[in-house]
Amino acid sequence: MNNGNKRRRLALLISDPSADYSQSVIMGVRGQCAKYGYDLLVFSPMVKVCHPDKVYLDGELNIFNLINYDLVDGVLVASLELVEDQVYTVLEKLESDLRRKCRKPVVSLDLPLADYPTSFTDDRKAIHSVVKHLVNEHGCRKLYILTGHKDYVVSEGRAEAFCEQMRAEGLDVSEDNVFYGNFWYTGGEEFADRILSGEVEMPEAVVCANDFMAVGLANRLISGGVKVPGQVRVTGYDATKEAVFNTVSITTYNPDVYGMAAQGVNMLHKVIEPDAPEAEPDLLPHYGLRIGASCGCGQDADEIRAMQGKGMNPDERKKNSDGSLTVNDMQGLHESYMFETLSAVQDKEKILDTITDVTYLLQPYRRFYLVLRNDWSDTAERCVTGYPETMRCVMRCIPQNDSESDAERRYAADSGEYEFPTEQMLPALDEERSEPVTFYFLPSHFSDDTIGFAVLQTAMDAKRSADAVSTLWLRNVNNSLHMIRVVSKLIDYSIHDSMTGLLNRRGMEMMYSRRREHIAPDDNIIVWVIDMDGLKYINDHFGHESGDIGIITIAEAVRAISDKDDISVRTGGDEFVVVSAGKLTGNDGRERISAFERFLADKNASQKGRWFDITASIGYVCFPASEMEQFDEKLKEADRLMYEYKSARKKQRGE
Repeated sequence: MNNGNKRRRLALLISDPSADYSQSVIMGVRGQCAKYGYDLLVFSPMVKVCHPDKVYLDGELNIFNLINYDLVDGVLVASLELVEDQVYTVLEKLESDLRRKCRKPVVSLDLPLADYPTSFTDDRKAIHSVVKHLVNEHGCRKLYILTGHKDYVVSEGRAEAFCEQMRAEGLDVSEDNVFYGNFWYTGGEEFADRILSGEVEMPEAVVCANDFMAVGLANRLISGGVKVPGQVRVTGYDATKEAVFNTVSITTYNPDVYGMAAQGVNMLHKVIEPDAPEAEPDLLPHYGLRIGASCGCGQDADEIRAMQGKGMNPDERKKNSDGSLTVNDMQGLHESYMFETLSAVQDKEKILDTITDVTYLLQPYRRFYLVLRNDWSDTAERCVTGYPETMRCVMRCIPQNDSESDAERRYAADSGEYEFPTEQMLPALDEERSEPVTFYFLPSHFSDDTIGFAVLQTAMDAKRSADAVSTLWLRNVNNSLHMIRVVSKLIDYSIHDSMTGLLNRRGMEMMYSRRREHIAPDDNIIVWVIDMDGLKYINDHFGHESGDIGIITIAEAVRAISDKDDISVRTGGDEFVVVSAGKLTGNDGRERISAFERFLADKNASQKGRWFDITASIGYVCFPASEMEQFDEKLKEADRLMYEYKSARKKQRGE
């Protein structure tokens, strides 16, 4: 099997995964993948591709640059969801990437993409059913259709279906019955204004090509004094939550997007496994005409509310037996105070543990992974296009009630141990599993600066997906990670000396406090205190710029003799401190002094023509870890020994 994994994989490229259409696509693809035993990898920005903040959108769209097409067996592109408001930029970029990078079969969903095969939802059947209902059940004769943008294939297709059924019903129809909008609330509102002003003669019914325009139309007509459905009946398309919960619930049609997406999987299956039998997609019962109040049937929307699932209405909220929130419980997410919990953390060493603590809000899920850049916490480094060659999977979360996870390792650590080549996308993809699963790859970023990405792994039949709750959860995580970056930068400024880059006194105290936790009982600690010689003389005779050169040179010498775990400090003016811990002796203290002096001697010898040498006096103390609480006293002792050393040198020079 490909790439050492026994299970085949399909990739689904989509946007705004919590949207109703996207959810139906994902469900259809998941259902059919389960029948073939395929893993599904969903790559998606968490917003629509017409998001108004274009810089933020760039950060979202970067998730598509993560895809390694060599690691999948086929690709589904939800093209209709990747075009908004007649903007094709994102889809065109994906098409270019597919041409250059993908050697696997590709199927487009609901909208043609280049010369790739396309699976279509049966829009005509839907529009035919709505027109039949208005004509035969309500006796309407004067009908309009409000479709989307002119010359857009979806808009024109739904308009043609309207005209076909009008003729089939024996009714006159022409271009005067067809009006164009924008697939958004404003399109319906603007059409309502034309009716209210008398520009457009009032119809008996308006068939809207989607629910957003239907909601905008109905509400604007009502606010203008027109009764809906008393004077004008309004219908929609897509069976969205907005239609269900509108003040006047909208009669709408729930198209078989599930079946369309499942058929797209079948089209790939024929190419991937041409000799294997084909599985028929499931026919789900809740597709078709959904009656609301806007057509005049007088029925309520209880059936549709039930179809949409629990948790959308706060009164319907409950917790599961494992303590997790009900799927789609947005109110519960807000009441968890997750963002406040994460915002209270100011230490990047603790933020991953805190994020782990709130992953219960994602249940039910199988695994959650957080992958970050190796330098994610450094705000000076940016990543705006693509991903670095290696990254770290800093978090692997497994629900506590997962009985099959005993052999799997849970962790939350920003460690090089978990670094992997980014081209793998996620090491867990190659793990053996008894059944196929879905991996949702979602962006982690702030503005257009990519921090990493998150992966939510679920069972194929799980209620949980990349829905409104999980995407808002991840947005909270993204913001908290950026806050940690900013706080870390501010702390970095506050604990470092701006001239030399060494720690300042506050930084020394902070780092010593942290380092104490890792000092073994049988370790020794050495403190060196260094004081530059003759800084005032250099400043007075050669200028402060020369004095600064001297200070920077001493700092270079300090770095040269310091190990990576040492605490190297400029305590102020011309004074420096180095603190080291480990299996050290007084001999180590003396050797470091010799190395320090050799560094300065070599530096002075290399500066031909300079009128002064840069030297310093140094003293040290070595003491056992059992006396680490006496650090201030030991520092004073090293300082005293340094001044004794300085005085002895002055006497030698006859000063």
